[in-house]
Amino acid sequence: MKVVIPDSLMGEIQELQDTFGSVTGQAIVLTDQAGNVVTRPTLFGIFYQKMFNSLQGMDRPFEPALLRIGPLSHPAVLEEWVPGLKYVVSPLVPDYGQTYYLWSGLYMEEGTRELVLQAFEAKMRNHPYYEMLRAEVTAMPELSREGIGKIRRKLSALGNILSKLLAGCVLKPLEQRRDLVISQLLSNLEKEFLKIEVVLQQMAGAFSDAELYAFAQEEEAGQFTVKYCAGKEANLLMDAGFQQGDGFLGQAVLGREPRHWQGIAKDPRSIFFSQRGMTQPECLSCYPVQIHSGKKALLLAIAFGATRQIQDFAQHEQNVAALLGVSGRGERLMQREALRNEATQRLKEAARLLPQAVSTQELGNGVLDMIMGMPFSPSSVLVFFEELTGGTHYAKGWRQEEIAPYIRDLQTRYSSQAFLSSAIIHDETGGQALLECPLITDQVFKGILSVGFRRRSEAEEWLSFTDCLASLASTSIRLIEKDSRHTKQAEVLLDHTLQYLHTRNPELHRLCSEAASMAYELARYTGLPEREAEQMRTAGLLAPFKLDVLLRYGFYPEEISLLKQVDQFASFYFTMNKPSVSVSAQLLALVLHHIGQSADKELLADTDPQWLDPSRFSLDEYVARELHSEPRTSFQSFLRSRSAAQPERSGISAAKLLNSTALKTPKEEWGISPREEEVLELIILGKTNREIASTLFISEHTVKNHLSRIFHKMDVTDRSQIIALVYKRMFDSERIETS
Repeated sequence: MKVVIPDSLMGEIQELQDTFGSVTGQAIVLTDQAGNVVTRPTLFGIFYQKMFNSLQGMDRPFEPALLRIGPLSHPAVLEEWVPGLKYVVSPLVPDYGQTYYLWSGLYMEEGTRELVLQAFEAKMRNHPYYEMLRAEVTAMPELSREGIGKIRRKLSALGNILSKLLAGCVLKPLEQRRDLVISQLLSNLEKEFLKIEVVLQQMAGAFSDAELYAFAQEEEAGQFTVKYCAGKEANLLMDAGFQQGDGFLGQAVLGREPRHWQGIAKDPRSIFFSQRGMTQPECLSCYPVQIHSGKKALLLAIAFGATRQIQDFAQHEQNVAALLGVSGRGERLMQREALRNEATQRLKEAARLLPQAVSTQELGNGVLDMIMGMPFSPSSVLVFFEELTGGTHYAKGWRQEEIAPYIRDLQTRYSSQAFLSSAIIHDETGGQALLECPLITDQVFKGILSVGFRRRSEAEEWLSFTDCLASLASTSIRLIEKDSRHTKQAEVLLDHTLQYLHTRNPELHRLCSEAASMAYELARYTGLPEREAEQMRTAGLLAPFKLDVLLRYGFYPEEISLLKQVDQFASFYFTMNKPSVSVSAQLLALVLHHIGQSADKELLADTDPQWLDPSRFSLDEYVARELHSEPRTSFQSFLRSRSAAQPERSGISAAKLLNSTALKTPKEEWGISPREEEVLELIILGKTNREIASTLFISEHTVKNHLSRIFHKMDVTDRSQIIALVYKRMFDSERIETS
């Protein structure tokens, strides 16, 4: 029968194994009866690491040894690898048909060092790490029989606890369990965590010879307080305090092994109990408990009569003490699990939102928000994108003067030629631990996600979550770069098609250029977002082309959708149901209809039937009237405002406006810089943000910044007001010159 160990118990089993490994100085690993590794090996030094690394590529690496030694009922001592170096295999049988094996070692007996070194040299002489491994074997202590026995007893205690923990992995009738109290505690541990007060109540009810059970915990260094009690006179012992080294209890916390006293009623040290008005106890057992915080604790078993046989209860109570050490971490583990669940939800949200970023700026700010919203509360976050210009960064929790030196350090340690493929923890001199996760796409270094933690242990605990978020950011970078390439290719196609149109039919080229400019202005006038306004502008430029030609290239899907909706409505006459058309498509249809009224029909006649179709500029008047009233009202209002803001514009060329002497004085008056002057001239020429950026070789973001400053200096709110203001200045100037 294969038994799956719950995750809630695996962490506790691993921590118990690591604790015993640290105390005994032994390498420890748990396997199942087939030889599969169950726990992460507890290793110390390169000797053990290299030995276990050699087993990682094997399927069931411990199976051959288990087949050789056969079924075990008691621990077996083996020295198969190098004579003299021994290890122990201990069977664990949790009573449900499954057997586990606890492997521990290596140890060297007294007087065997020379034999071990000779055998080691014969087997490992050609190993690339021979010298390093030999140094560790040479430094390995020789253990006496007593020392080996002591280690064996500790590991036997570990095996006993693990057997009890593993016994709680399956549901069985309570009457089949040998120890009712232990079984109940294990069942509780499997469900959530052990509540100490409940444990003590269960013990006080089951072990009648001990009439009082208590749990004392270290509050400050060397100061202990009884936090939980159950049984006879429990209320008198609650909140009692004692000091390490003072009296029975103070002596008990000094050691790692249980302490037992009998016949202590006449012992003067028992004044601790009489001072609280308690009956003098006859028997006292103290079991050390190692809790998660690193502080000490004691499980106390107190009997007031003289009949208690300590040896009958010591093993049970010692097991309970070990479980309480596990349970002391239980509540924290549950809280940590809740935090992990919350972090997982944030990762799911990141997986949905980050790929939608259209720029590294949006991605950087998005990653910052995601990290700062994580439940582990980082002390700082920095997202660094490496670029040809030296890189850009987005940071929170950093002092401004700290960022530049840290980025220089990053660029020293990471580059597109030399970088780590996984996260590392970089300890800062200021005390925080920086978890640095490289952003890599297609094996190319793109930047770093650096998250600061107050303690290194926090960075280790949340490494996988942060690294996962970095992977999502790397995927988003790939999508942004792909979109950027796609956009550039689309712009090249659009430029080529417009050049073709200008050559083959200048009149149709004029119509689509005017339609694009008017569509953008109308979209902004009606309050549509910049993105939709740009889509309407591009759709106006694509209006002369047939849809099947445009669809052939796979570019501009949103713009083609607008044109498709315009075509659907253009075919509408007397059908019962109007087609569903978006507001953007209706506004675009009105623009095309309006621009088409000024077309030279004879010039339009010369079109390439394979590529071009000017019919979108000749929407039937009846169909135009059937568009919804709100878009038509908005369009009429826009035309009136445009006419008022740009009087007689059609009779004045942009060149005349730019060369007007009336424009020079206002430039000085407004304080416009040379670069802003270039932007202003392109605005007067009717260029869009994207066209301005392309002409001046700057980003659209920079164009927007220039526009914002120009608006502020000229005291206007949009482009149309700029043009109206310049026209007014020119007309006023011409009237002055004429008079």
